[in-house]
Amino acid sequence: MTHQDNEKERRRLAELYSAMTDGELVNIAGDAESLTEVARLAVEEEIRRRANLGGMNIDDQAPPATVDVAEYQNTVTVRKFRDLHEAWMAKGSLDSAGIKCWLADDNMVRMDWFISNFLGGVKLRVKPEDVDAAEEVLDQAIPEDFDVGEPEDS
Repeated sequence: MTHQDNEKERRRLAELYSAMTDGELVNIAGDAESLTEVARLAVEEEIRRRANLGGMNIDDQAPPATVDVAEYQNTVTVRKFRDLHEAWMAKGSLDSAGIKCWLADDNMVRMDWFISNFLGGVKLRVKPEDVDAAEEVLDQAIPEDFDVGEPEDS
């Protein structure tokens, strides 16, 4: 990318990030490994701008747990999803089963869903030793009926 293209992309991202809530911005910053360098810098710049204006107390924000880069790099893709909501649901299933997992390319698809096919979709990744357990959870059939029991009278 040329300097001019980088600057144009930085301005576009700055406008996008400035319209987000503090929580959305912190979530994106917490998933920095899936961002381009220009996007990472734009997120950091927006967080600093809000902190300097007094509108965002960074210490009060609870960013997602930081990911050890070496741990993330040693992961295996167990599923690919064209649509972001399906990836989130699968990740939720693994999270609730206690299987540590990550989404790759989710922020890129979130910013421009047209590129999902180009990127190969949103990838759900787990540690190699968790592949079998993750496959088992993801292969479970969706119940046709969900009985929550009789409501209690108060």
